[in-house]
Amino acid sequence: MTGGNGGNGGLGTFLWGDGGTGGRGLYYNGVGAAFFTVNSVIAGGNGGTGANAGAGGDGIYVAAGSTGVTIINAGTIRGGLSGDGLTRANAITFAGGTNILELQAGSIITGNVVAFSSADTLRLGGNASASFDVSQIGTQYLGFGIFKKAGSSVWTVTGSNSAAMPWAVNAGTLAVNATMANAIMAVNGGGTLAGTGTVGSVIVAGGGTFAPGNPLGTMTVQGNLAFQSGALYLVQVNPSTSSLANVTGTATLTGGSVQAVFAPGSYLARHYTILHANGGLGGTSFAGLTTAAMPTGLSATLGYGANDVFLNLTAVLGVGTGLAGNSQNVAGAINSYFNGGGALPPGFLPLFGLSGASLSNALSQLSGEATTGAQQAGIKLTNQFLTLMLDPYAYGRGGVFAGGNAGTGGALALASEEALPPEIALAYAKVMKAPATPMPATVAPQWSAWGGAFGGTSKTQGDAVAGSHDLTAKTGGFAAGLDYKVAPGTVMGFALAGGFTNWDLAGGIGGGSGDAFQAGLYAVTRPGPWYLAGALSFSQHWMKTERTAFAGNRLEGRFDAQSYGGRIETGWRVATPLGGVTPYAALQAQSFHAPGFAESDLNGGSFGLAYASRNANATRSELGARFERLVAVSDTALVSLQARAAWAHDWVSDPTLTPTFQALPGASFVVAGATAVPDLALVSAGAELRLAGGWSLAGRFDGELAGRGQTYSGTGTVRYAW
Repeated sequence: MTGGNGGNGGLGTFLWGDGGTGGRGLYYNGVGAAFFTVNSVIAGGNGGTGANAGAGGDGIYVAAGSTGVTIINAGTIRGGLSGDGLTRANAITFAGGTNILELQAGSIITGNVVAFSSADTLRLGGNASASFDVSQIGTQYLGFGIFKKAGSSVWTVTGSNSAAMPWAVNAGTLAVNATMANAIMAVNGGGTLAGTGTVGSVIVAGGGTFAPGNPLGTMTVQGNLAFQSGALYLVQVNPSTSSLANVTGTATLTGGSVQAVFAPGSYLARHYTILHANGGLGGTSFAGLTTAAMPTGLSATLGYGANDVFLNLTAVLGVGTGLAGNSQNVAGAINSYFNGGGALPPGFLPLFGLSGASLSNALSQLSGEATTGAQQAGIKLTNQFLTLMLDPYAYGRGGVFAGGNAGTGGALALASEEALPPEIALAYAKVMKAPATPMPATVAPQWSAWGGAFGGTSKTQGDAVAGSHDLTAKTGGFAAGLDYKVAPGTVMGFALAGGFTNWDLAGGIGGGSGDAFQAGLYAVTRPGPWYLAGALSFSQHWMKTERTAFAGNRLEGRFDAQSYGGRIETGWRVATPLGGVTPYAALQAQSFHAPGFAESDLNGGSFGLAYASRNANATRSELGARFERLVAVSDTALVSLQARAAWAHDWVSDPTLTPTFQALPGASFVVAGATAVPDLALVSAGAELRLAGGWSLAGRFDGELAGRGQTYSGTGTVRYAW
């Protein structure tokens, strides 16, 4: 609605007459409260023209007789122009009562708004967002003493105003991007105070929210800040900064709580300053902290200084998720590096978005567990070489079949010490090129050369608690040796071998392989029915590890390792009608040395590990019995049937390594591999064909059996004695 324009002045002799005053757009002179909502246009009429131009009319005029009027404006209210176009009437005049003017989105007010008294309220409300320039208070909006924010809308205030203005934020959000250093802010339940400007003292009541920033940035509180019970301090966080309240006075925290909302991004460990108070902190701490959109693998806590409140962001990758040992150790190393302020390479950051089995698998792939298999593979290769050198059934290693006296035969003699049956004695004499009756040892063969192939496979179960995986290892090689009988019943010799190792871990964790050179010395003596045998070995390994880490990155490592071994064995042979039985005992020890080395990251994913050097020890004790029976298959050939049953106990160093991420200096951890089974049942079965002329062919199968692991191996040997 628009008030009528004032009439034009009449034409005098020389001048126009006075113009009339324009009419008011809306005039209220009622008694009692009134409520007006403006969604269109209310305008005062323009003044008439003439020698004395008429004044324009007010857009809305509330007369002195009213007791209280509420005007909600989402439209246009303007005062009329004077007839000369130089002045404009008030858009709204409150001439009486206690009044409220609420501005909503779409509000346009042209002309001054004059309050009746400081008891009148200027309110920003509605449901839609809008903005307001606070510099208009005192220049266009005159005389108001109360300022409020109502409705669910977000009102952003700008500009500058130094007047003392008490604001009550009752609902929605008041985003102060203005300078209002003397504006005292009361944030009540349901209201939010935000922005990056300056306000006076702030009191946040229960249910109210103080959220400095827009959403990030700093709000200055020129005075004191106080949180009452149930109040919320809302902090926005991104990877590089956080919102902050900078308080010139004191900040009273007791009763309030903090909520931190995280923006997407790649985070590092940080100590964000979220509140600073020059006058110190009143109340020792906030009541609590909650988070929203917290990145997986990170944790936030509050910290306090004399003048500051901190949001401490730390990595807790895998913490509390029930990860197994290896995965947890890797996560711990990454956490420690991160929390120490280290910047993680980009390849690591996706880990923080994983959980459950996906996280466990990724950390297992990063652990480098595949390298632990080198220890077991190397130990098993040396074990097979020692066993081959000390083969107690080897042709030419003494006893009556080698030409010694029957009475001096021992456990390594396959011919029985009692008188041989005639057909075996005849065959024995032809095979050994000696008469069936005893004769001096000097005519017996003194030398024996042999060559043998050996190999085996083993499987050791991993440990779910340690996080280790099942290990399958394969070994093999070819050895050659030379014996010499240095005295009756005593043989010494040496052997050389070339071998290989290969191992794999279940679950695609990785594996490795290696080539080896081995050298050994051995000796056997039999002063009677008992014997004593010993061997020493050295192995040089050239090993290579291969694994695929998280996100498909391929890693490869190469290193040279050495192992040393020794075995000593003794037993006592007892002759029976069915053959010889030899209870025996043995002790075997090994040392495996792996040097420090670094992997090559073939894809540049920063997941390569550097491994510390490692010495592993393996000691085995054996108690059992060997069995043999000699059978004549022709008058020029003998067959020796052989068997063994024993119990072994192994003391093996835990297969652990200490790697460090090359891209994360100092980020070391311990990774464990599948642990060797300590107690095993040993079984063997074999046969040797001894031919006339000093030749023999032998084959043997060995098994090491336990509930969590098995090893199966075999040897094939050809030997010539002369």
